[in-house]
Amino acid sequence: MTDPGIEMALRLRRACEAHESELGSHLTNVARYTAELARHIGLSDAFVADLHYATPLHDLGKIAVPLELLRRPGALTHEEMELVKEHTVVGHRILQGSEWPVIRYAANIALSHHENWDGTGYPHGLSGESIPIEARLCALADVYDALRSRRSYKRPWPEQEVIHELRRLSGTKFEPRLVEAFLELIPRLEASAA
Repeated sequence: MTDPGIEMALRLRRACEAHESELGSHLTNVARYTAELARHIGLSDAFVADLHYATPLHDLGKIAVPLELLRRPGALTHEEMELVKEHTVVGHRILQGSEWPVIRYAANIALSHHENWDGTGYPHGLSGESIPIEARLCALADVYDALRSRRSYKRPWPEQEVIHELRRLSGTKFEPRLVEAFLELIPRLEASAA
């Protein structure tokens, strides 16, 4: 029998993919990178397994954002950007209060994956270890995959540019220990994707 939390996570992932059909590989990559990073830093097998199903829901709240904003190939106005930022709160609102660990982790990730290590992120300006570990892990995997992928508004970045950017964001956007661990993993991640 399938764990009900995992089944719910899989169904909600399908809702994300129905809203933004090109998300499939991004969600798969973010789940894999997050789980591999969690395993690499020594987190429990049970936590790693739950993260694998929780992380694809990081942008669930974008189902409340008009697709034309998500696909626009240019800068958004301040008002439009504020609307996009609300996806964190909307996703959390959908997921909060579950008895299932995988959905509780997904709720934390949805709310906090745009918080920054130095406190400059959103929606609450959390910093350091006040950001849930699952959100810190997912944020790094999400940005890595986004930079490596083609989007309507940008070309995919070469691996060395991505590595340089992750190093630049270490200590501001990302927890330095996680950046170093992730950089150790990149050769293995890229080899297994080939």
